[in-house]
Parts: sequence; structure tokens; C-alpha cells
Amino acid sequence: MAELIQETNGKVLIVRLPARMDAAAVRELEEPFAQSIADHNGPVLVDVSKVDFAASLALRMLMMNLKDQQNRGQNLMLFGLQTQIAEVFRKTRFDTLFTIADDEASGIEQLSA
Repeated sequence: MAELIQETNGKVLIVRLPARMDAAAVRELEEPFAQSIADHNGPVLVDVSKVDFAASLALRMLMMNLKDQQNRGQNLMLFGLQTQIAEVFRKTRFDTLFTIADDEASGIEQLSA
């Protein structure tokens, strides 16, 4: 069973994704992920540091929530991309769509400014 871990740091919601974001995990997490972001009404920092597999549905989930955040006038930032996930982001040009922080502290700092 896939699980989201959520916490707040000031006005920033931090959502931690599990290691395996395959189709089954995305189906399980997509609605709670979107709902927690919508309920927060502020900037969101997504921890992908444990993600070692991301199906295309996981990329879609992130993209949809990025667009929803932008439509609300809020930010959604990622941090902790492992090498293989960073390569997928580069090849799909998702790295040009998302702001990707070096680490959690810098993400919180940027979103709190």
C-alpha cells in the first residue's frame, strides 16, 4: 500500500512520495495528493527523494497538480530527484516546467520568500 506523508513548515506543505510510483500507486495516491494540495491553499514542496520508479501516470499526476497550483496562483516545487528520475525529467523536458530545488531546506526557503 502506497502512502503519502504530509507535514507543514510555516506556510509550505511538504508532501513525501513513496519509492515506487507505478500505475497502482498513482491510482491509490492521485486523489489524496490532489486533495491535500487543494486543501492547503499555499505553496507545496514535493519530496521525490525516495522515488526510484515513476510511471508515466506519476508524471501526469505531478503535471496536473502543477497546473492546478498555477491556476490558484500558488507554487508547486519538487526536490530530491534521484539520477534516473532526473534523467526522465530531462528527456521529457519536465525539468523546464517544474522548479526543482536542490534540497528540502532550499525549497522551503524559496517558497517562503
